[in-house]
Amino acid sequence: MSKFEKVKNLSIRKKFFISMVLFSLLSVIIVTSVALIITYATMKNQVIANHRMSAGWLQNRLELEINNYADEFYDLEVDSVFKRDVDTWYDASGELDYNAKLRLITKLNKKISMDSKINSIELHNFSDGSILNAQRSRATFEEESEYLAQWLERAPSTQSNLVFTREEKEILITHQMNRFSDKSPLLLVVIRIRPYSLQDILEEIRTTEQESILVFNQENALIEGLNGMTAITEEAAIEIINAASSSGVYETTKDGMFWFYRSVGGGKLKIIQAVPNKTILLALNKTLLGGFFAAVLSVVISLLCSIVLSHVISKPIIHLANEIRNINLIETHIPINSERQDEIGFLHESFDVMLSRNRELIISEYQSELDRKDAQLRALQAQINPHFMYNTLQVIGGMALKKNASEVYEITVALSDIMRYSLNFSKEMVKLSEEIKYLNSYLSIQNQRFGNRIAFDIVIPDALLAIHVPKLILQPLIENSFEHGLLNKKGDWRIVLSGELTEDGDLCLTIFDNGIGIAEEKLTSIHEDLAKNVENALSTSMHIGLGNVHSRIRLRNPDKKYGVTVDSENGEGTTIQVRMKVLEEDRHAV
Repeated sequence: MSKFEKVKNLSIRKKFFISMVLFSLLSVIIVTSVALIITYATMKNQVIANHRMSAGWLQNRLELEINNYADEFYDLEVDSVFKRDVDTWYDASGELDYNAKLRLITKLNKKISMDSKINSIELHNFSDGSILNAQRSRATFEEESEYLAQWLERAPSTQSNLVFTREEKEILITHQMNRFSDKSPLLLVVIRIRPYSLQDILEEIRTTEQESILVFNQENALIEGLNGMTAITEEAAIEIINAASSSGVYETTKDGMFWFYRSVGGGKLKIIQAVPNKTILLALNKTLLGGFFAAVLSVVISLLCSIVLSHVISKPIIHLANEIRNINLIETHIPINSERQDEIGFLHESFDVMLSRNRELIISEYQSELDRKDAQLRALQAQINPHFMYNTLQVIGGMALKKNASEVYEITVALSDIMRYSLNFSKEMVKLSEEIKYLNSYLSIQNQRFGNRIAFDIVIPDALLAIHVPKLILQPLIENSFEHGLLNKKGDWRIVLSGELTEDGDLCLTIFDNGIGIAEEKLTSIHEDLAKNVENALSTSMHIGLGNVHSRIRLRNPDKKYGVTVDSENGEGTTIQVRMKVLEEDRHAV
């Protein structure tokens, strides 16, 4: 016995109990799932909003730092004494008097002393590559360094006003000072600062240990960063930067991370903030734990309620089932006594009514069976008359053959075949070949009647002759051709029967005659009769043959595409088309 059958055979009390438990579990699962989904979406939106705000705060903070250092460089640009000493140093190719050197060093030392983050300030002379290196403890003039060569190798499209780079444990802020008259480069000013201040800013921004914050310069080189427990690579961050710069979308989700991109100072610095998705999941742990306990409590309560309800509700049903099991339909029915006024009481009353009606139906069915047996006996008796007519026609045919009356013999044989075929009620469906054979017998009699004026052509593939069709569907349609088209036509009469299978696999039989056609008014009446419901079509007094065939086909297949359609052109002839569904056993054989 399968599991389904075992469950099916359980008592109604157990089925009700199991249903209650499953319903309760399903409700708990749905409620918990919906709560988790809503909580996750809320926390996700909150995390995005918080980090969007922190990214904006970091952007403003770094904008302020950039502006501060831009002011420092601007102060050097507008200091006429400093600018004159720089011009002299550039033109003297390294030769500078003591007072000019002292003024330059004093200017730089003053800036260093006022900003604790600055380690040193360097002045790189573009004319000879010499360097003035001012530190907190001393200032020296040095030979050409590699930094100036690296600066000159930068792409021409990159800006030179304020450039951030990273060199080991220092952040370099570089500004190119140009001659005012011809904009030619004079001096490269490099401020070297300690990175701890930027690190402190990033630490203030970061809210969890899982997130990462990286700061890049204009050329996508890393300046400073804090990598969280879920570390991100520079390549991944640069990919996000390039995608955001090209699309203008500064927040995205990728690789299980929420990414936030901000540009500072027109691209002088670029901020990437990455928050892993598991940050939200970790925050959901408390919600999951609470949901689990709530679910367990709900299940326990549901089990207790299910036990009580299954017992209370199923007890009267089981009692009713036991009473019904002991009732015998043959014996006299004793009504079931019930004082209940609810649905169970209604079941008691309904069962009493149903039992009485069943007894009446049994008696009626028994009487119907007797009537059917009597009808069968009468039908057997009625077969004697057709059998007598078959024998009589055979005797007439034999006498005609002895008297050399071949035409009488042929008509007698054809009529005998027609009666044997039409009066045989043992088969409702026959092969198309049998229906055509019967049709040939019918047309042979008509040809004798009308002096061999009828030319009958069959255009049907041999493969379709084995298809089963309803018995006696072609002869009424041919008879319709005689009635409406051929009787009043002079000259030869022509009838063509053709058949084919449609693209849908349906059998389509077409009968064409070259008669005078059907008048438009009469054709409209035929169409209206065929469009009626099957019951109305059967009761109509006009076009009995067409209505009979149409109704028989539609009773088998109610689809409106099946049945009989008539098309006629006055003076040109009539075309009757019959479309019917092919039986499955015939469909495989075709």
